[in-house]
Amino acid sequence: MTKTELCRMTWTEASDAFKQNPVILLPMGSIEQHGPQTPVGDYRYAAEIARRIAERTGAVSCPVIPWGYSEYFKPFPGTISLRPETLSLLVEDHLDCLLRYGLDHILFICGHRGNLPVLEQVARKVRRSHGVRVATIDLFGWCGAEWKRLVYGSSSASTGHGSDPMQSLAMHLFPEEVRLDLIEPGNDLTWQGLTFQGVSTTSTEGFAWHLYMDYNELTPTGVAGDPRLASAAVGEKTLDYLVDAGAIVVRRFADLRTRVEQG
Repeated sequence: MTKTELCRMTWTEASDAFKQNPVILLPMGSIEQHGPQTPVGDYRYAAEIARRIAERTGAVSCPVIPWGYSEYFKPFPGTISLRPETLSLLVEDHLDCLLRYGLDHILFICGHRGNLPVLEQVARKVRRSHGVRVATIDLFGWCGAEWKRLVYGSSSASTGHGSDPMQSLAMHLFPEEVRLDLIEPGNDLTWQGLTFQGVSTTSTEGFAWHLYMDYNELTPTGVAGDPRLASAAVGEKTLDYLVDAGAIVVRRFADLRTRVEQG
């Protein structure tokens, strides 16, 4: 059976695989709070999704980068956040090792949206220094109205950080780690009369603006959305949905010319 996980290959197997110039998947996530009931190690979802995408498409999945930029969750015990410059250097070192072998189809499987600004900066630096376009999948950016209709039967289901999709994925993949006895109701993300979408976006009279909060200032339990909607069945559907979508993107990315033309 052909190996698709880099960590399981010998160096000679890696050499043979790299000669085919496969899509290289670099899963990333974070170690941060997801409410009292859900484990902090969300990087494991990105790792599992990347592994399954690689099996389906023939891509090669690298070991996950577990740490991310989660500064706004640091008031909650268990969160481990890297400084942006630390994360940037860590990602650059990964890319330098891969690019030296002539690989030019590198795709981040990003399971934490706080990493996205760092990834864009690194990708643009790599474009300048190596002449290669690097791409990113924002996994949970796909968990919008279509996903809600699929898993809950309603596009208006209340989800958010500290509830789904992370809780259902944990209930499916790591059920023994989920503490349903500790579930707290979700909170509206408000502060001094302002309502927030996420941790830094609010609006006044319909005009959006940004105010950079820590999450415990908006919800003392770390929960937004309704954690009672979560289930192992929703987690299984979500996992399948994200792997299906990821495989579509990987196949399309594999066909692209990613080297930047000079001149």
